[in-house]
Amino acid sequence: MAQPYQHAAGVRAGYSWGISYKGFFLHRMSAVEIDVFYNPRGLHVAAQYLIHAEPFRSSRWLAYFGGGIFAGNWEEETGVKEKFSAGIVAVAGMEYAFRDLPLNVGLDWRPHLKVYEPIGYTLPDVGVTIRYRFRL
Repeated sequence: MAQPYQHAAGVRAGYSWGISYKGFFLHRMSAVEIDVFYNPRGLHVAAQYLIHAEPFRSSRWLAYFGGGIFAGNWEEETGVKEKFSAGIVAVAGMEYAFRDLPLNVGLDWRPHLKVYEPIGYTLPDVGVTIRYRFRL
């Protein structure tokens, strides 16, 4: 198994929306993803480690899962002052890399667990990501 691309950057739309970067480790099916997102609760930055698999014996389809950390502003209720929040995020999804276009499209789910100010969780973070693939 070999990753279909080395680096990709693009946008994500869903409960959280913003910009996303994914970079694979050389000759491995693992990657790092860095995101800057805004959602109804505020702005946050996340970094995740992802493991990929080819579920249909096709390098065009990739299933992935992983986790990481996030930090940013978090507003519990409308009109309440935002507080700094940090926690862990899990990721599970699937993406497709087009053959003739340097694009890939993915669908994922990212539940968040806040472990610092205020403690809590967010489950409904489902989104679609479109990225431009490039090589360095």
